[in-house]
Amino acid sequence: MPLKVKRLVNAYEERMLEFLQTCVDDSYKIHTQVSLSQFCELDNSIDWELKKFFFSSNVDALITDHDYKPCLVVDFQSSYHDSDEAKERDRKKATLLALAEVPLLYSRVKDFGLLYLYSESEEVVCNLFTGKRRENAQALIRKYCEQSFSSDLRVTAC
Repeated sequence: MPLKVKRLVNAYEERMLEFLQTCVDDSYKIHTQVSLSQFCELDNSIDWELKKFFFSSNVDALITDHDYKPCLVVDFQSSYHDSDEAKERDRKKATLLALAEVPLLYSRVKDFGLLYLYSESEEVVCNLFTGKRRENAQALIRKYCEQSFSSDLRVTAC
């Protein structure tokens, strides 16, 4: 068979999506593997390298409100993201999301089930096995989801 079906998400992504689902109520929707070009509009004045990256990049999880307006992007990090090449891709993605005014959180599980949710300015750690500090992680996700954005989601140059 020249083409075969594969799973949309791996086991780590599945676990993270299940966690995110516990953080939001039914008025929010979680979308996986969404292209940046599906929820942001590109301005022609953007740098050529960012423009190229824009059309080839996906986000791991996009949380939208009931009108499908983006509230938050969660990027699932693993040891794969430790390479210089991956860090550069992550930097470009963060730059584009900042230009679009869509908040970005990173998630990474390490140290035997500790979930780290972090941005440039804040970090929350919770234990996925014991549930300790889980409410802090859920509150962080909810904080971003409950914020109202007036942006028209047009990516513009700084």
